[in-house]
Amino acid sequence: MNREQWQPFLKRWSEEWIDGHDPERDGPLDEEAVRDGWLGFVPASADEVAAAEARLGRELPPSLREFLLTTNGWRDAGNFIYRLAGTSELAWLADTDEDSGWIDAYSETEFADEDMEPEGEILARSLRLSLDGDAAVMLLDPKDVDERGEWAGYWLASWSGMGPERFDSFYDLMHDQYTRFHSLRRGRGESES
Repeated sequence: MNREQWQPFLKRWSEEWIDGHDPERDGPLDEEAVRDGWLGFVPASADEVAAAEARLGRELPPSLREFLLTTNGWRDAGNFIYRLAGTSELAWLADTDEDSGWIDAYSETEFADEDMEPEGEILARSLRLSLDGDAAVMLLDPKDVDERGEWAGYWLASWSGMGPERFDSFYDLMHDQYTRFHSLRRGRGESES
């Protein structure tokens, strides 16, 4: 997905999120986001993306690069992720003290399917995308790369009763969060716009 595709998708998401917000039921919305009608931030520059790649030691997958060039971070990426990292905040999950418990918790998990890669190994090498969430995290796996250079994405919540849920790319992960946002709204009696 390129910037020309991210921009209208994220603008629609912002408008629907802000319009559907109920201050009595939901947490407060950022005043700047409401004023601007935009859950994102100013776009990252090409130099900021390059600096993040140099710091991380890897070229970022195309859909994440283009996302960052559209918005350098994001508020409310679905119902349970409150903030996505910008270029300066991207980090390997294993290098983040506050999130290292995820790796420990899933390293101890036993698998019935011995052909399945241990979840702890996936988490230990993954790039953390989310900065704040409701015991939930979004990640990208740099070892699981498709022919387009996209890294597999993961959504994981400790309360879900499931392990990491895999998606083909960052875009697919974000689209799923958008769909879940609408699914939960419909569950409250609202319909998708």
